[in-house]
Amino acid sequence: MKAYPLEKFLDGRGWSLNDIYSMFRISEKDQGNYQLNYSVLYPGIIKAWHRHKHQDDYFCILHGTAQVGVYNPDTQEASKLFVGDMNPQVIHIEAGEWHGLTAVGPQPVGLLYLVSNQYNPDDPDEERANWASFVGSEWWVPENK
Repeated sequence: MKAYPLEKFLDGRGWSLNDIYSMFRISEKDQGNYQLNYSVLYPGIIKAWHRHKHQDDYFCILHGTAQVGVYNPDTQEASKLFVGDMNPQVIHIEAGEWHGLTAVGPQPVGLLYLVSNQYNPDDPDEERANWASFVGSEWWVPENK
């Protein structure tokens, strides 16, 4: 897993994240087969866990704040990142890593994500596990410190 900080441009009109595509390093063999998607996740929903054998994912939260979880089966380590409009990043999730997310706070989360292979409904590259697998149910609950 890798996280790439993004610079936020702010003026009187609002804010923007420019040149997001420069962060994506897609191999030449994958060019033309990628797919860009946008998804909204409602508060209280945990969308986890799943992984891909042949596909990398790149997550960018455009609205709200999300807790993104990534579990590496080789090291058996779980990573938790808080990303969104107050902490803009692109999260690169490599093929084989389990991943998921949940909204933090009362606002929905807007997720723009690029995948390195187009979805094939006849042969989906996706394996799923229960949201409490690997980390337990308390891992997804917001921390109160």
